[in-house]
Order: sequence, then structure tokens, then C-alpha cells
Amino acid sequence: MSTPKPGDFDYPGVPGEGAVPNITTDFNLDDEYKADPIVPAGSYFANVTKVWFDAEKNTINWKLVLDGNEAVMSDGETPVDGVALTYKNWLPNPGDEHTPNSSGKSTKRQTKINMLKRFADDMKIDMSTPQMIQDALLNHEWVGIRTQLTVTLREYEGKIFNDIKTIKAE
Repeated sequence: MSTPKPGDFDYPGVPGEGAVPNITTDFNLDDEYKADPIVPAGSYFANVTKVWFDAEKNTINWKLVLDGNEAVMSDGETPVDGVALTYKNWLPNPGDEHTPNSSGKSTKRQTKINMLKRFADDMKIDMSTPQMIQDALLNHEWVGIRTQLTVTLREYEGKIFNDIKTIKAE
């Protein structure tokens, strides 16, 4: 492999050796920046468009796309319909049965089991065992469920984000 020579690239010099790229696009951050709009807190209709297992975090993730709402986002013009939000079910991890939850009233395992049971009941689905969940995920059984969500706002590091507080099958 030959060593690149000046002129072999769209900019003078060799990358990593003090080269100055020839940027061919035009923009002005101060003039063009605008924060992404967010969904106002409230109740919305949405459809489940994807459900997947995240092995690293041990969660079941739900992608919900808002649909059938007449609201607009925080910018006052962008419709909320078409916005995708994610909800997570946290599955019990080994050792959770020995770790108290944040209130100290129960274990992390029991808290996760209770939250999963309430979620399954609200969504009118069977999540009674890991095998039932795995089969439903493999067969895409939960894609297409029509839901009603309660969306809230939270702040993290000075930025505002949407969270899903409640979710129920319609």
C-alpha cells in the first residue's frame, strides 16, 4: 500500500498531520439551531410498532408511535402524530431478590414482578413467564396493539425529555 501524497485527497495534507479539510457545506449554528420540539404532557393514542428484548439491560422495550391525536408539539406547529416514544419493562436480575428497592418496603425483584404484572394486565397481554414473553416477541404478537398513553416531562442535565407514565391497551 502506498503512502498518500498531498493532493490525493479533497483537502491539502494528510489526515492527522495538521490537515485542514475543505468543508463544502454552508451553515451557521447560531442562526439555524432550534431545539427539538417535545410532546406536551397529556394523554395520547399510540400504536405499538416494535417490541424487542435488550439483553444488556434486561428490558423489554416498546416502540409506540403516536396516532389519532389532534395535538401539536411544544413548537406549536409540529403534529404529535408520528412521534415515536419508548417504554421499558425492567425484568428481574439475579440478586434482585436480596436487594431492597428504593423505598425499602420490598425487594427489587418483587417490585419488578409487580410492575410487570400491572403492565401486562393493563395491556391485556400474557407475560406470565419468560417463555411466554419470548414466544410473543418471536411471533411479533404485540405489534399493532392500540394504546392510550400518559406522557410526562422530565428534566435531565438541563434538557427536557418525554417519558411515558402509563400505558394501557385501548
